[in-house]
Amino acid sequence: MKHKLVVFDWNGTILSDTLHSWKAGNTCLEFYNHPGISLKQYRETFTFPIMHFYKLNGLNVNHVLEHKDKANEIYQSAYEELASNARTRQGARSLLKWLQGHNITSIILSNYRTVHINKHLKRLKMEDLFHYVSAHNCNGTTILENTTKTGRLSEYMNKQHFKPQDTIIIGDSMEEPDIGRNLGLTSIGITDGYITEKRLKHSNPNHVIHNLNAIRPLLTQKWGLPH
Repeated sequence: MKHKLVVFDWNGTILSDTLHSWKAGNTCLEFYNHPGISLKQYRETFTFPIMHFYKLNGLNVNHVLEHKDKANEIYQSAYEELASNARTRQGARSLLKWLQGHNITSIILSNYRTVHINKHLKRLKMEDLFHYVSAHNCNGTTILENTTKTGRLSEYMNKQHFKPQDTIIIGDSMEEPDIGRNLGLTSIGITDGYITEKRLKHSNPNHVIHNLNAIRPLLTQKWGLPH
């Protein structure tokens, strides 16, 4: 079988942390003297770059930028405490082991911080299930104004000689379908993450699933894998 690659988003896709992110996000909004929002509104307005999230919730851009470092500290601290014991989404471990058993490369492509992802992977005893983690080594403010996932994935694929037709990207946001279109990849959107199902479908991934267990039959059919 040809060299195959499955690219996973981390937050909301592998790690079940949507509620933690929402609560931490509200601490950040409160820092900006903005009332907290409901989980429904969070899912209706969450987006990358994060600045657009603030705009959609009525915050002043200049004010956000002026205090971004302190706000980032508040978010990071609140989130890490809330998500310290977060579990994976149902079916994550069995799916990753199944991919490993078929010699399919699995990597993480994330807007979060590498050090924290690695900490969670160690805690969850999942370090050996991923070949590579592509995330950020900064303090977390990078995603306020831009993201780099498309470029990072393209570079990785070129270095490791993965072809677009042999690569699938999976995530819970509008980013993954965009990345898929930009790089010619098949994209899979998973519901019940950081955005509403309506927004996820509107972003037009090639497939929409409701849990990670639904990925096996899709890959089996696409790549002719043995059952």
